[in-house]
Amino acid sequence: MNSSGGAGKVLALTVVAAFALLTATASATLPGKNGPLLVSGYVEGGINGNTSNIFTEMLNGKAKKLLGTLDQSYSDPAVSPNGRQIVYSVYPGYRMWLGPFSNPKKAKAITPEEADVLNTDTVYAPDGKSIYFSKKYYLDSGVFWHLMRYTFKTKKTKAFKVDQKRDWGLSDVSPNGRFLAYNRGNDEDASKIRLLDTKTGKSHTVATKGPALSATFSPDGKWITYTAPVGDAWEVFKAHLNGKGAKRLTRTGAVNFDSFYSPDGKLVAFSQGTEGKRKIGVLTLKTGKIKYLKAPGDYAEVEQWLRK
Repeated sequence: MNSSGGAGKVLALTVVAAFALLTATASATLPGKNGPLLVSGYVEGGINGNTSNIFTEMLNGKAKKLLGTLDQSYSDPAVSPNGRQIVYSVYPGYRMWLGPFSNPKKAKAITPEEADVLNTDTVYAPDGKSIYFSKKYYLDSGVFWHLMRYTFKTKKTKAFKVDQKRDWGLSDVSPNGRFLAYNRGNDEDASKIRLLDTKTGKSHTVATKGPALSATFSPDGKWITYTAPVGDAWEVFKAHLNGKGAKRLTRTGAVNFDSFYSPDGKLVAFSQGTEGKRKIGVLTLKTGKIKYLKAPGDYAEVEQWLRK
């Protein structure tokens, strides 16, 4: 697809972290020991006055920068299940890049240069042989969302059937690779969670009571976490894959988003706050207690919980 006009301006605006609440990037976490959190955050300087960097952050609050320069923004990272590879999006261009996690700057582009196209929301398949991601086309007639799969061996891309005008925000893949979670609705206040069956290509809506965002799967694949509005706040919930048995996990009175189970299934991490100075919450499921970490950079988002 080709576009013209003001679409380029729209793409530039996507760098601004005000859109961070609308997207969540994850990779499937399989049962295992808990490693660091994968986090993105903005630092001052460079293009547009700030650039997005990628970090790992330990539960003791120590953060390490993986990617960050003044002339590029790095976003939407995902680390492979074996911890050896990393995929991320780079602005300008919004192409997807693949490289070794031990030295991510050696990555090579795996998607072509396309005008007015944004590649985002990367999720690794549990077998590590492919990635799922979102592709957004910014046209004069509107924004069109595509749900894609890229296979490393063949270097081929497959598109799944979705509603290109109403669907958005790929958030996770189930540990068995059977379901992809994404959102449906014109904005977060009307969003519902959809699960796409990768075998049949068909999707269904999860029966949450009201709006719900950004589902991610538990390591055993039996539960999802998501965020939903409670008054002026957005709180973290968990439920079975069909939406039944919903339980509210947080009572913070704040805006929480991007919730992820730990690899051992005992904790849930999430981002909190709408302004630049956000916090990262780590909830112990057994006790309900939350520990807060200082987020690296502004407009920080938890992107994935890595395995050790």
